[in-house]
Amino acid sequence: MDELNDRPDELAAVRDLLSMPGPSSEVVDSGRARLQAALTAPPQRVPARRVRSRWWAPVRNGLIGAASAVALALAVAVPSNSLIDLSPVPAVSASAPPTARQILLAAAIAMATAPSDGAYWRTSVVTGQLILSPDRRYVVKRQSTRQTWLARKNSARDRWTGRYLGARPATPQDEAAWRSAGSPSRWQYPADVTGLGRVSPQALVEAAPGPPQGGPHRVGWRNADGILTKQLVSWTALSTIPSDPTALRAFLVTHIARENGAYVGREMEAELRESCLEIITGLPVSPEVRASAYQILASMPGMKPEGAVTDPLGRAGQALSYQVMRDGRISDERLVIEAESGLPLATETRSVSRVADGRDVETGSFIAYQQIGWTDEGPAQ
Repeated sequence: MDELNDRPDELAAVRDLLSMPGPSSEVVDSGRARLQAALTAPPQRVPARRVRSRWWAPVRNGLIGAASAVALALAVAVPSNSLIDLSPVPAVSASAPPTARQILLAAAIAMATAPSDGAYWRTSVVTGQLILSPDRRYVVKRQSTRQTWLARKNSARDRWTGRYLGARPATPQDEAAWRSAGSPSRWQYPADVTGLGRVSPQALVEAAPGPPQGGPHRVGWRNADGILTKQLVSWTALSTIPSDPTALRAFLVTHIARENGAYVGREMEAELRESCLEIITGLPVSPEVRASAYQILASMPGMKPEGAVTDPLGRAGQALSYQVMRDGRISDERLVIEAESGLPLATETRSVSRVADGRDVETGSFIAYQQIGWTDEGPAQ
């Protein structure tokens, strides 16, 4: 806590957080007690805990604001030999929402204490798209779910399960337009789907859910489009990723250049951000590496806080928005983080499309993370 002791104004702001009014709960009281202990004792490394399973805890109604305040207060104690900018952090209050930097540093602190041991790396996600109907009269929302178990010691035990969850009109207004169009139960898309959203040419989208599927997961984490998932294809390779934020940044820059050639300025910045998000949202690495990825994001410009939101599955979290160039167009992206754990809730891509009656509607896609991390609980056989 030496950095805070050298800045009495910031230390006072942290102490102010301890007296902030909030809901009376064991979670908040415990968080405040841990923060008080941090102010009076040197920081200690939290040992890895072996757990039977890492499940997402339901977000507790009414506790998000207080839990966020505790986590944000802890964030100002990050060591000064990292990439973190230790310039004074404004006090968190109801009238001054947390900044993007505060949210990301709080997530880094929370992530560093996550379980780091288990027999499987497990992920469970819901993916979805908001696309225009082929006649451009309304928006269709389709969703799928997928779970993977990657065995740390025996790749023959890698498994996956999944299911197509079906499609339906996205909003009540879209449902009215869908009924006016005859309530179709499937949508056949043309060869040219420009402007309809992220849908494959000539795709057939069914309204009805599909049957459960599953089997051996033979490609590990290599079926993703990320820079690291293309290059790091073994547990040994993953173990080479450094956990120090400065070393991690250099490591990522090297791999970005190796994959895509020389990048400078905003192009490198965008690729670096995407690589950090790749680590945070699913790469089977240590909690320290994931925490450092959050620290790198906190040191970068371009991410803006949106405050408390609900993700595509209705869960409460803190949102950060940013922009990327996709297919020659600027696309609005959003990362939603759970306040208590630092775990990502969802990543979203959003854009504006126009339907046949002239209305502007939101289209895009999302990945919602239901479970992510180490577990000893294997897949059902």
